[in-house]
Amino acid sequence: MDRKHLKCLLWKALWGISVLSLIAAWLSVQNTVFGFNAQFWFWNALLFGMLAIPIKLDCHSCEVCQIAPRV
Repeated sequence: MDRKHLKCLLWKALWGISVLSLIAAWLSVQNTVFGFNAQFWFWNALLFGMLAIPIKLDCHSCEVCQIAPRV
């Protein structure tokens, strides 16, 4: 597998986990989800989202993300 494809998959996985954690946080405001409270889920969403940012910023030219090369 090409390194660019691996980075794109990692970025998409981290972003997806972040979104799912945010949804779980909204659902856990009333009661716990999988035994964890809302604070746990909000922190997970924040951390996974922050981990995804530098991976996406490092992408300069990628046919997977359809980003043109920077000049």
